[in-house]
Amino acid sequence: MKIIPELHDPLRFLIIELQKQLKLVSKYFQTGEIHHGDNSLKRVDYIDNYHLTILNRCSEMLQCNPQNDNSSVQSYLQLNQALKDLSRKFQTAVFQSQKLKAKSLLKKKKISLAMHELATGIELIEPAIESESSTLAIDICRLKIRIDKHCQSQWDKYKKHLKTGQQTDSLLEASLIVRDISDMGESLLRIGEGIMSANLGQMIQIDQYQSLETSLSALNLDLQQDNLSIHRMGETKSGCTISGVRSALESEGDILAIFKEGAKTKLKDEKAGIESWHAKYPGVAPKVYSYHKSGDKAALLFEYLTGQTFDKLLFEKDRKLLKSALNRLFETLEDIWQSTQIDKRIPANFMAQTKKRMNDIYSVHPDFQVKGVQIGDLKTASLETLVNEAIKIEEQLSVPKAVYIHGDFNVDNILYDPLEDSISFIDLHRSDYFDYVQDLSVFMVSNYRLPAQDDGIRKLIAQTMAAVYDFGSSYAKSVNDDSYHLRMSLGLSRSFLTSTRFVLNQTQAKSMHVKARYLLESIIQLKPDFFSNYRVPKELFND
Repeated sequence: MKIIPELHDPLRFLIIELQKQLKLVSKYFQTGEIHHGDNSLKRVDYIDNYHLTILNRCSEMLQCNPQNDNSSVQSYLQLNQALKDLSRKFQTAVFQSQKLKAKSLLKKKKISLAMHELATGIELIEPAIESESSTLAIDICRLKIRIDKHCQSQWDKYKKHLKTGQQTDSLLEASLIVRDISDMGESLLRIGEGIMSANLGQMIQIDQYQSLETSLSALNLDLQQDNLSIHRMGETKSGCTISGVRSALESEGDILAIFKEGAKTKLKDEKAGIESWHAKYPGVAPKVYSYHKSGDKAALLFEYLTGQTFDKLLFEKDRKLLKSALNRLFETLEDIWQSTQIDKRIPANFMAQTKKRMNDIYSVHPDFQVKGVQIGDLKTASLETLVNEAIKIEEQLSVPKAVYIHGDFNVDNILYDPLEDSISFIDLHRSDYFDYVQDLSVFMVSNYRLPAQDDGIRKLIAQTMAAVYDFGSSYAKSVNDDSYHLRMSLGLSRSFLTSTRFVLNQTQAKSMHVKARYLLESIIQLKPDFFSNYRVPKELFND
């Protein structure tokens, strides 16, 4: 962990005061002498002073250097808060014990052992901060298991005594104090994780650290010996953490691998998706280095793919580069579809997908949930009515031949490498044989919902959506797909609606909602004889 003298010195004093407080609390539990408890409470003011000193100095540093990498300052802030929380738990335990009539219930070997483990943990904090490795930080984390073991053993003894019906009130109060001690072990765990995170360059929990260690062993890499660090690689709505693994001695761009950790079911599907792409269309998906599972969690270590995601291409406003990327994307998609098509009609069922997400949409935008109204001869149907009516039309439509699709074709899941002029896919847990319109419509709307206010970028987004629509139309002609435009309209309405649950900007969300309603209404009012003439109005791609 990087040492910052202005912060490290008061942190050391805070730790010293915390040690004094814990020593007094332990003596109070063992002797029952009131002055030890009172003296432990007096240490709180000293601890609070050092806590505020660190807090103020961190705030000044962050304000003076807002553009710099302030991860080290943030680490001191996190440790400072964790130490303050631990002090508060000592204080709470003393308050609880002052109410205890039978103080002999705290003069137990297991409680003494748990307090000793806490003292050991606090003693390790300063050397762990100053160490170049995370070994001591891991030792701090593991102390929680031993503390919990001692606390559980004492709880079991209290439960046994409770069955006798004697000292029930005191036994229950003592149990609450033991619970407080167990919570102290949790604080110690967070302190150890905070130091580990500072060493690695990103917040990480002990189980994630162990999964990362296991995963990296497949590449004969060691987190500590090879001086590796990790950093967050964007955001995910799936609940998974995605990090880049790199050498701390090399430049930030030299990423060795991508580490993804999260729910086992999702990562198992992603691993299967990546492997299926290697079998069906080699070269577009990353290589899997290792897969590790533990309980309901799993970790995936895979190849870092070079290139830029399409959202970054749009924000750079390089029209020539964006055009090259789209052309290569279209060529890649057409090649994939031609080589993976199967003689099977698999409908996308866009409206069924929409119905499943209606509650999620309304939870973010309750104003979308309105009943149909009639003013004179003008009728406005509810969203549910529009979706149900559209389902009847959708039942008549299907893609001539299903193809293998990405399944989550958002702008941040597609990479373009201009040096290699190549396209790569990531986040492949939903890949399957399906209607190609699913990927195209998702991609188009993921462009639209980008949080960009710049007029130039919004214009590029509209042009990109139009280019994708035209590409799909051209491909549809080549495979005699007569219902492409209708399915695209349904796909767009589905994506416009369901994507609003990720958009908090009311103006943009309302625009997407209105566009979706317009598409549904235009199709519902369309007579079957005019189905073949229907086209999605490109004006909808503009704001």
